[in-house]
Amino acid sequence: MQPNGNYRTFAAVLTGGLFTTLGVGLFAFTIPLLSLDERVSGAWLGTAFAAYYLAKLLASPLAGMAADRFGPKPVLILATSAGCLIPLTYFTAPGLTSLYIVQAAMGLVSGLIRPVGLAALGGSASGPALSRRFAANAALFNAASFAGPIIGSLLYTTGVMGPVLIGLSVCLGLALAATLLLMPEDAATSLAPHPAESANPSPPRHRGKGAALLLAIGGRSLGIGLTTAFYPIVLADVLGRHGPVAAATFAAPGLATFLGLLITGRLTNKNPDMDRVVLGMFLSAGGLYALGECRALWQFITFGVILGLGAALSIPASMFFASTLSRRQGAVFGAANLASGLGFLLGPLLGGFAVHTLHSPAPALKAAAVIGALSCLPLLFHIFRDQFHWGRGMAWTSTGIAATLLGLLLVQALSPDFHPDDRDKDLYRFTDVAMGTVVKLTIEAPSRKSASLAARRTMTAMRALQQDLDHRNPRGSIGRINRAAGSSWVKTTPRAFALLDRALKFSAATDGAFDPTVGALTTSPFYYAMDESVARAKSGLVDYRMVLMDPPGNRVRLKKKGMALDLGGIAKGSIVDAAVALLKKHGVPSGIVEAGGDFRCFGDRDWNIGIRHPRNSAVFQTIPIRDKGVCGSGDYQQFVTPDKKGGPITRHHIIDPSTMDSAHESIGVTVVANTAELADALATTLFIMGPAKGTAFLKKYSPDSACIWFLPDGTVSYTDNFPQ
Repeated sequence: MQPNGNYRTFAAVLTGGLFTTLGVGLFAFTIPLLSLDERVSGAWLGTAFAAYYLAKLLASPLAGMAADRFGPKPVLILATSAGCLIPLTYFTAPGLTSLYIVQAAMGLVSGLIRPVGLAALGGSASGPALSRRFAANAALFNAASFAGPIIGSLLYTTGVMGPVLIGLSVCLGLALAATLLLMPEDAATSLAPHPAESANPSPPRHRGKGAALLLAIGGRSLGIGLTTAFYPIVLADVLGRHGPVAAATFAAPGLATFLGLLITGRLTNKNPDMDRVVLGMFLSAGGLYALGECRALWQFITFGVILGLGAALSIPASMFFASTLSRRQGAVFGAANLASGLGFLLGPLLGGFAVHTLHSPAPALKAAAVIGALSCLPLLFHIFRDQFHWGRGMAWTSTGIAATLLGLLLVQALSPDFHPDDRDKDLYRFTDVAMGTVVKLTIEAPSRKSASLAARRTMTAMRALQQDLDHRNPRGSIGRINRAAGSSWVKTTPRAFALLDRALKFSAATDGAFDPTVGALTTSPFYYAMDESVARAKSGLVDYRMVLMDPPGNRVRLKKKGMALDLGGIAKGSIVDAAVALLKKHGVPSGIVEAGGDFRCFGDRDWNIGIRHPRNSAVFQTIPIRDKGVCGSGDYQQFVTPDKKGGPITRHHIIDPSTMDSAHESIGVTVVANTAELADALATTLFIMGPAKGTAFLKKYSPDSACIWFLPDGTVSYTDNFPQ
């Protein structure tokens, strides 16, 4: 191939990869949003993504072998053509089944394009030039991975998948055009033999090291897959932050990788070898392990950047090193993508097992870091032997010592200390995920074993209750009621019926300020960002008096089609109370159940609870609590700030049913009540009412409850009985 053809191959791979990544990214980002909008189960969403990754996993090695035999251009044309046409099949039979098929098919398309593109890149240059090309390709891939979800969110603003699928088809069409116009006909995935090797063509000089590299790549991907799934939970658990701060912190490793790739790609002046691969992967592993220990924002950012820089160092080096393993680049990069895909599949599984067993996502990050480092040890052995020129015995001994130390570190990571404080030897703390948020249990118990048993059973019960009460679960009581709106009666579980009955009675007491039928609006994703006319058009569907109850049969019916229940303003508190009751049943004398910042303290023990100011992360006030529920509401959790005449106004998730718009009497409230359910319902209601109406309502309805309001003008208002 001529030099000009090499540059055309480089341009074709970068351009085609850019548009493919944009398309797949914008589509994949909208699938979870659609699952919320359609109220399908998490199982559907999980299997859809599993089908995508499995298809990608199976296609990668086959694509590589096909590219070696037929050349990269025919395979890329086939893949991008299919990727362009498959999304359009949705319009012939719109529905979830069609989207499921499109999702799996795009896994096949991605599994074809990615390894073949890398193989073509591997055959287009050699030495430092090839390393720089791999760095540029990886940098562009990371940039497109950021841009794709942003484009997807814009295309899905109306909640319709049509524009998203058209966008996906257009992106793959542009990738097809780039392949047709830029990829040379004689582009190859096989390296020409070096003149010195032509007389005696022998196996590549890195004999025996391919498996070691593939193992290291799989270990790195395992860490990435686990981090993507569970790092946001760690951030929410430790920092208690949501919105832009959490998103920026989560994006720090990826941004560092992108910037690092730009730098390392320019500075490469030698053939990267195993040492750079191992150094970068160990650096990433160290950063990931430290993230499991972080307790402050600056720590998360610092070690996230270290993780990202390690990836920037290892990614182009590992790609280049892989390209030297064989002249058949398609087979090499097909195998590399297979190893990477296995890592992406196993990472979330490992994280789920660690969270289920240890009740905390932080050990999962540390375990993934150690496993990633262990996967690099075969490469480290080769470095000791071939680059340091140690004897085979010494290299094995050194590698064995490293493996032993990392093994001990893995045991330590998977055996966390549940004691939260040396002053409270009888307290054990657990963290898990339920109700779409981080749940923390602080339990008084005679031993860790008994505390762990109580915690495990409590978490299981909380998830079961969530499934029944969550409107997103179509098989739960609330989901079934919503799907049958305007048509038929639905038999519910006794617990769901009782909670809905209490919610409707509370709605009547508040004169509709609290109304679970606001779900007609709030069950749509990003409902608070919708045009105001859309919200107003649903006002005729919001009226708690149109919920019909049949106590003898535990049956419920919504009068009008389009109505929907959303118990988000009371269900979390009810589940927390149920968790407390279960812990007491297991003999736990005292403790705290916290779910997303809402508490229920129980037992003969005083607890100090910090109240955050809604406009900063500082603790505004600490209050003593004994056997009470504490819940809050604020405009800072889910919001947008569209520009309006006279300045921006925050539109957030707490809707005033009387106006069908975001409530603006308060910016945050915290309520103390006898139960978490009552505190939860009061927090939403008193946020909407504001201090004047809210204080009068409390005195009449629940004089034992107390509230603090944070107001838009920066002032604070208390009820007279608020704890001090």
